[in-house]
Amino acid sequence: MSEAIRAFLSVDIEDNALISRIAHIQQKLDRQAAKMKIVEPDSLHFTLRFFGDTPLSKIVQIRHALEKVEFSPFTISIEGVGAFPSKRRPNVIWVGVTQNAERLVKLKLSIDDLLGNLGYPSDRRFHAHVTIARVRSVRDRERVFGNLDGMAAESVGTMSVDCFRLTRSTLTQAGPIYETMWEVRSR
Repeated sequence: MSEAIRAFLSVDIEDNALISRIAHIQQKLDRQAAKMKIVEPDSLHFTLRFFGDTPLSKIVQIRHALEKVEFSPFTISIEGVGAFPSKRRPNVIWVGVTQNAERLVKLKLSIDDLLGNLGYPSDRRFHAHVTIARVRSVRDRERVFGNLDGMAAESVGTMSVDCFRLTRSTLTQAGPIYETMWEVRSR
């Protein structure tokens, strides 16, 4: 049996100014009202597709399929704080995309089309976001809602999307360790 890895496709945030602005937003989260795990600066990314545990032989097939993805580089604006499933019942706290979100969706759909040929059904509805914290428990729901609602228009900045990566995720007690396996660049 082939070795398997936990993997996902991502657009990574690597610009230090953006990372710093996200860290500022993370610091403004009300950790008295909710117990949460803050995402580390080197782990900030947009997930395009989560595969979970996948045999290495399948990873090779995925790579060959996705080398056919063609896209031009584009710029997105990262803005707005929200939560899944909602600000009143947050499990995941995120920053979203305003400008050119549709280009990120188009890239995601191109990826899904090619993965469909390998037996991967199209992912559930895609909402472009960067997870910045995971909520473990809520002590004061109204206070959390007010905190998140007050940051709804927070602006992070813009970034160029010129590649996506297959990332290996190894879970540890201290949190996930991410390793880039390969990338597909715009052309």
